[in-house]
Amino acid sequence: MSKKTNGENEKSFALPNTSHWGEPDSGIRVEPVSGRGILLNHCQVGKAGLIPDIALQGHGLAQRGSIVDPGTPDFGFEIREKKLVWADNIGELYEQSKAGQWDATTDIPWDQLPVLPADLEQAVCQIMTFLIQNEYLAMYLPAKFMNRIDPQFSEVVLFLATQVMDEARHAEVFTKRALANGGGLQYVSAATEWSLRSLLAQDNYSNGSFLMHVLGEGTFMELLMFLEHIAPDPVTAKTFKLARQDEGRHVAYGISHFAYHIEEDPSIRETLVRAAEERTMFLQQASGSSPFVLRAMMVLAGGGSHPEQIAKGQDLVIGLYEEMHQKRIRELTSIGFDRQTAERISALHGTGVRNFM
Repeated sequence: MSKKTNGENEKSFALPNTSHWGEPDSGIRVEPVSGRGILLNHCQVGKAGLIPDIALQGHGLAQRGSIVDPGTPDFGFEIREKKLVWADNIGELYEQSKAGQWDATTDIPWDQLPVLPADLEQAVCQIMTFLIQNEYLAMYLPAKFMNRIDPQFSEVVLFLATQVMDEARHAEVFTKRALANGGGLQYVSAATEWSLRSLLAQDNYSNGSFLMHVLGEGTFMELLMFLEHIAPDPVTAKTFKLARQDEGRHVAYGISHFAYHIEEDPSIRETLVRAAEERTMFLQQASGSSPFVLRAMMVLAGGGSHPEQIAKGQDLVIGLYEEMHQKRIRELTSIGFDRQTAERISALHGTGVRNFM
C-alpha cells in the first residue's frame, strides 16, 4: 500500500471556505485576577463582549463571539431582547453564586440537633413543609424559562442555572430538617398549592420574574430572616441562614434586572402592575387559606403553644408583615416605581401573603 503525501492528507481534511463568515478574535488574553482566577465579566472582550440589544438570528447554541456557520439552524429562542433578561451586575452575581455554594449534607451540624419540646418541633416541621413547597416553585419557574432565553445572553442563563441548584439544595435541607428530629413532614394546604400553581402558570418571563425575584423572594428573604431569629436551636437557624444568603442573590438579580428594564422601557411598569393585580385577584378568589403555617410561626415566635405565648407570637408575626410591606416599597421605588404605585403593589402582594400563610 502506497503512502499518501502530505499534500494529499491535507486535501482530504480541507476546511470549508470561511472567507464570508468573518474572522475570529486573535491575540486577546483574559488575565486571571490575583486570588480569584478568570472572572466571567472579564470575558466580555472583543466579539465576546458585544452584547446585542436583540440576539442575532442564526446563532444557535454558539457562545457569543464565536464565528458561526451561516448554515446554522434557527433554534427558535423566544426571549431574544436584552432588556427582557439583562442585569448589569449579572456576571458578579454568577461569581457570587459559585462561591456561595454549600452542602446540605455536610455543612449542617446534624449531629448537634437537640431534642425539642413537641410543640416547637411540630411547628418547625410545619414551616419546613411549607418552605419546601415554595422552593420547588422557585426551582421550577426559572427552569421553565431557561431554554427560552437566547444563549447570547449567556450570563443570565448561567445565573439562572445556579438559582435552580440553590433552590434544589433548599428543598433538600428543609426536607432533611423535617425528618431529622422526630417531627416529620406536616400539613399541606390546597390554598397554598393553588397560590403556587398560579405563579408557575406564568408564561411571560417579565411577569414571572417580577412576581418571583422581586415580590416573592424579597418577601421570602424577610421570612427566612425572621425564622432564623426565632428558631428554637442553632442547627435549625443555620438552615434558614444559609438559604437566606442564597435568596439574597436571586433578589439582587431581580432588583438590578428590573431597574435596567424599566430604564430601557418605562412602559413595562404598567404590565408589571397588571401582573400583580391579576395574581392577587386569583389569590383572593381561592378558598381554604391555610392556618397551619401562621400558627406554627406564632408558636415559634412566642416560644411555645400556651395562649400567652401564642399572643406574643402573633404580635411578632404582625410586625413581620409590616416589615415585609415596607421593604417591598423600598425595593419597588429603587427600581423605578413611584411611591404611590409601590405602596399599592406591595399592599396587593401582602394580601396574598397573608391569605396563603
